[in-house]
Amino acid sequence: MQLTAPVECGKYFKADRGILTFASGRLRFDSDSRCLFDVPLTSIQKIVWHWYSFSAAFEATIAGQNYFLSFIPRAAGLNDWYNGLVAGRRWRAALEGRPLPESVPKGVRVFRVFLRISQVFILGASAIVWLGVAMDPEASTLKRTLGAASLGAAVLIGVALRRKK
Repeated sequence: MQLTAPVECGKYFKADRGILTFASGRLRFDSDSRCLFDVPLTSIQKIVWHWYSFSAAFEATIAGQNYFLSFIPRAAGLNDWYNGLVAGRRWRAALEGRPLPESVPKGVRVFRVFLRISQVFILGASAIVWLGVAMDPEASTLKRTLGAASLGAAVLIGVALRRKK
């Protein structure tokens, strides 16, 4: 089995970006054309998958030095988070000697659905506020918001009633 993934190695503001490879029982990290480590999996003293990383990062102690490796880059977008969670789950299974997961975990799917729902909610709320400003730009924010919300509800009801006919 061979796995390769882009990762960041380091905590806080200083992190080396590079490629993590697991092949033939060896774990290797290359960054900026230099190899930070290339060791057999059996020589790694400790691997910890912290609960707060949701299996998207782990800490390994190799030859007495700690390395924090994250599959989610700094300043990541939503898709980077999703891909990091999926990649981390596969890597964790491989490093623990378990079969690779076939499907995306429920937690990741729930996270993605929640994100999409929150995006729709924020866009809808913004549209209501903008519609209220367009209707009466000199009214108070509360009056504009309530006016736009009632107009939006009336339009939706009208569309629904028209479809029934």
